[in-house]
Amino acid sequence: MRLLPPSSRAVFEGMVALVAAVTTALTVIVPALTVAAADAGARSIVSSGSGADTGLDLALPASDDPGGQDERVRAAIVEVMPAAARVTVERVEIAGLLDLGDGRGYLAGVSADDLEALPMAEGRRPSDANEAALPATAAEALGIAVGDDLDLGAARVEVTGLWSSSRAAADRWFGVRAAFAEGGGEGPLAVAPGVVDAVAEADGLDRSVHWTLHPDAAALDLATLQGMAAGWRALPDALAASGEDTSALETAGALVPTTQIATTRAAVLEAAEPVALLAAVLASVGVTALFAALLVGAGGAERRIRWARGQSSARIVGREAARALIPGVVGAVAGAGVAVLAVPPPLALVPAIGGALVLGAAAPVALVALLAADDVRALTRVEGGTPAARRWGAVIAASVFLLLAAATTARLLSLGSTLGQGRSGTAPDPLAVLAPAALLLALVLVGAAVPLWATRRLRERWGARGDAGRFLSAVGATRRPLALGATVVLVGAAAGQLLFAAMYQTTWESASRTAVALQEGATHRIAGDGDDLTPAVLDRVVAVSAGAGAAPVWSANTSIAARSASLVTAAPAALAALADPAVPDLDRLVAALRAEAPGAEVARGATTLRVEVGATDAESAAASVVLLDDWGRITAVAPGADGAFTIPPVTTGAEGRWRVAAVELAVQTPAAFGALVSIDAMTADGDPLDLGTAVMPVDITGDAIDMQPDAGPPVVAVNSDITRVRFVPVAGAASAVVSRAFAEAAGVDEGDTLPLALVPGADARGARISAIVPAVPGAALPSAVLVDATAVTADRLRAFSSLPGAASAWLPATADPAAVAAVLPDGARLAGTARDDGRAVLSTVSALLWSGAVGTGVLAVAGLAAVALGARRARRSEAVSLRAIGWDAAARRRLRVREAAGGAAAGVIVGVASAAVTGVLLLPAVVTGALSRAVGVVVTVDPIGATAAIVPFALVAVAGAIAFAIADDVPRRGSER
Repeated sequence: MRLLPPSSRAVFEGMVALVAAVTTALTVIVPALTVAAADAGARSIVSSGSGADTGLDLALPASDDPGGQDERVRAAIVEVMPAAARVTVERVEIAGLLDLGDGRGYLAGVSADDLEALPMAEGRRPSDANEAALPATAAEALGIAVGDDLDLGAARVEVTGLWSSSRAAADRWFGVRAAFAEGGGEGPLAVAPGVVDAVAEADGLDRSVHWTLHPDAAALDLATLQGMAAGWRALPDALAASGEDTSALETAGALVPTTQIATTRAAVLEAAEPVALLAAVLASVGVTALFAALLVGAGGAERRIRWARGQSSARIVGREAARALIPGVVGAVAGAGVAVLAVPPPLALVPAIGGALVLGAAAPVALVALLAADDVRALTRVEGGTPAARRWGAVIAASVFLLLAAATTARLLSLGSTLGQGRSGTAPDPLAVLAPAALLLALVLVGAAVPLWATRRLRERWGARGDAGRFLSAVGATRRPLALGATVVLVGAAAGQLLFAAMYQTTWESASRTAVALQEGATHRIAGDGDDLTPAVLDRVVAVSAGAGAAPVWSANTSIAARSASLVTAAPAALAALADPAVPDLDRLVAALRAEAPGAEVARGATTLRVEVGATDAESAAASVVLLDDWGRITAVAPGADGAFTIPPVTTGAEGRWRVAAVELAVQTPAAFGALVSIDAMTADGDPLDLGTAVMPVDITGDAIDMQPDAGPPVVAVNSDITRVRFVPVAGAASAVVSRAFAEAAGVDEGDTLPLALVPGADARGARISAIVPAVPGAALPSAVLVDATAVTADRLRAFSSLPGAASAWLPATADPAAVAAVLPDGARLAGTARDDGRAVLSTVSALLWSGAVGTGVLAVAGLAAVALGARRARRSEAVSLRAIGWDAAARRRLRVREAAGGAAAGVIVGVASAAVTGVLLLPAVVTGALSRAVGVVVTVDPIGATAAIVPFALVAVAGAIAFAIADDVPRRGSER
């Protein structure tokens, strides 16, 4: 009985160590990448946002013991917040509303140090108790300038500075702004705390204290962010336990929803882990089992000697298992070390790394022990061969795996995503996440039977043709199905993983661009706090953008046709010029949305506009002309000293024009009735302009009120109570574009009429559905309706006495974000597709899938070596027979090469086909969970990228199979050398 040379055992042990190293490295790198990306996503979402999006604010009525109240609140915050959280807490006392300048405002008591972080646009920070500062945007709205003295009743203060918009201002004042949002006050006017107390006491104003919290993004991770959200929910109870009266507690800030977004993104990454690791881990188990079988086979002779000498089975098996422990430990430690150096994991993963080390070292030990024990038991059996129980066990295991693949696939398709609802929110579904890898491997297993069946069917045909080489290959495949099957499965699993990763990356990138484009609308977008993007604000934006325009966009969730839907209002020209090109069916959407806007169109290049006003028993003059551009932006122009109106430059492109949206008249009459005012004529550079005969006069002395039931010529009766009248040309029938989701839910089709209230509080009027599109850009809900802003402006000018502001505005891609941010109100922020903070996090899924695919590829190549070595031992008797009938070493080598290359090539084909089927079936559901909003997912693949991934692996696999097959099957005789 010949013992195997020690060098062969060393090779087998080295390959076991390699497999353990690759597996352990993968099981460390993939979770480390997941956690690192989730933590980076938490930091990114906090650092890229500002104000309410990333902060928390609580307000309580001011106490008679302000020091004690502040101490209790701060102690409660420390109690509920995670120890790892670095949080800044700023306190401010406020009072209001009171008359300030041309409007109403509110006070905030702060010290000079509290204003250090605010950049001053003009003047200086207050340094004395009788000095004050306020936001530049609020000062403009209130008509206040640096140097003005403000009479606050109980105190007088001088305005010494105006601060510009900044993140520091947005972070500091968002809770204060929210407290006065409904009252419409401007501010805050920052004064000394004593001034707030004096004014509040003198005027009987309510005083409240705000504590504003903001996390330090640089020191943040996902667990800490989640802990802060949980602590915030527990804060009211902690305050009550400290003795603080919380009956009037008010809170603001969206850090909790922001945390939910970060948590959902982390769940997407966690859902990708099984997809990346399952195939690699199963391949590792299979390859380790192959090398374990080689190790057990290498020690067969020695084992039989020990058994014949009477050693116990346990001792024999233990000795074999102990030999496998060293390569398992060495490989696992080496793999973990490389992984830790490549992707340093957080401390939270240390237990998981320890588990990966134990499993990596224990797997070869356990497999060697099982195989050695089976071999020892076989010594007691009379008959050789594979026991029937083992064959049935393999059949049962394969059947269970196929059922698992079917169950997980059904679960994923029923959910439509790999994510479900866990106890604490969105979480990976434990069954759905297994579906892609399970279905891919199941299809590869089923596909592996095809080459076996084909060789059996073709054996006789090749034999009849006299093709001895192919006939013998078919005979060999029939006699050694395990070798061919293992080759096909290993290569197919790796090739399938590579193609699936390529398909996912291309499909996700395409769908993600569409989802973000629909969510944001444009490359640059201003998101306001309410409708605070007033025409004056947008005028400033245009001024700092070198004349580039700005397009106001309104979006509100409402009920349309008894269905919850988003109503979006935007100008067709703005959509055509500014919308992200990834918006689906954009050209059709723009063409269908266009409606006839009311009002006289001003010739391009006109510079001066004049209005002739008629008055009977009254005095009247044109006080303002409201102009509307092609992008839906309105601006008010005041008359010059000669009564003429200077027309500003058009900022909407070479074909852009202004349209007269309204004319406002200042009116004065002592008459209780019978007085009339009218617009008799209007010209632009001498050319006549016609407002039309459908004009609605609106009383804007106070709240906006229509002055007659129906539109008519621009003339109206006035009385002594009316001091300002706005003549608004009225739009005709509106048209609407609806999303496919809305059309399906409401059961409507193109040409139907929808009842739409185009402004809050207005009566609904009919709008004809001109088109149904996949989705509406800028809508918060999939079910949405889009209306032309230029046609809706008339309704807004009739509903509001002041010029209406917008909650959002789109900017050209050439806009300077820094310059724009500096002139925005504190509550506004920049957004858009250019600031997609979620892309870097969610794109990590592709990296995880590629990592798993590459690891599976390495394991597959190692498995080919194990298959070749096992087949070489199994075919020695066949090789002797072939040599006896005249087949020399070269002929036998060609036979082995043909078999090995054919098996590897078949594996590539099976893997590609399996991945294609898996991708078509499951990728839409897998990708949907990784999108910012639901869109239609079309499975695509970049042929160049897929080829670049699969072809090199296929070449390596075929070359490796050939290289392993070239080795001599039996020692050469002298004539063969």
